Amino acid sequence: MLAAVWKVTSVNGFRMGWQGIPVYLALAAILGRIATCKVVLHEATLVVINPLRTHTIPRSALARAEVDDHGTLELHLHDDKRIPSFAFGGSLVDRIKGTSEEAAHTITTWRNTPHPPTPDLHTKTHWTRSPYADTAVALCAATTAAGALWMALSGGS
Repeated sequence: MLAAVWKVTSVNGFRMGWQGIPVYLALAAILGRIATCKVVLHEATLVVINPLRTHTIPRSALARAEVDDHGTLELHLHDDKRIPSFAFGGSLVDRIKGTSEEAAHTITTWRNTPHPPTPDLHTKTHWTRSPYADTAVALCAATTAAGALWMALSGGS
């Protein structure tokens, strides 16, 4: 993407080339959020980090882990709530390697292993924080605003 911005700038000038910078930053933000998706097992909780929402699930709240018809890992809670995992979303790689099935098996084993009693924890959901992706979004907005202002003040085109 940076090479494309450089090429457009060298052929058409900076006035046209700068417009690729916000596109690059928006793409970096989207890919950054996708790249940080994961499922983490702790001693008493399971954390599902999706692009926008993070779910912390206590072992006692988890009824089962299974893979749906599309290959997505789903965590079923005792209150009939389902939480899909974007990290194990049924991709082509997953269909070949079976990573969602393996994750479901690992989570089921974790859930069924004896563990010391823990305080009664509750499922928590909050916005996912992704410093790099959030910074890219902020820089995208700032670059877009500054570029639009610059274009308006310097005569457009």
